[in-house]
Amino acid sequence: KMKMTLFSVLFVLFVLGGCSAKNVLIPEAKNVRLYDTLPSSLHCEYIDEVIGSEANMFTFLFMSNYDMTAGARAHLRNQAVKLGGNSIEIQSADFMYTSSTVFIGHVYNCRSK
Repeated sequence: KMKMTLFSVLFVLFVLGGCSAKNVLIPEAKNVRLYDTLPSSLHCEYIDEVIGSEANMFTFLFMSNYDMTAGARAHLRNQAVKLGGNSIEIQSADFMYTSSTVFIGHVYNCRSK
């Protein structure tokens, strides 16, 4: 009986833990811009490629598409700040929502020309 109760508690915690995005936007990343194509009005220096993802094969069933997308975008933007970037040019995005949401982007440090 004790094993069943412990299992039930752990299961509920697991389910509740998977209901929201794990990647939360850090305050420093709120101004990182995401682009399909970098504007020609900017002078940008390439820094690195990043992959932003949210959810996995266990948690995606308990997350909304919105939360998966927002979490993956936050993951990208947080990484850009850590690399010293302020802009990301999205290279690809997977919105199948079959187990996760994934963005691949190039991080740049951009300024007006």
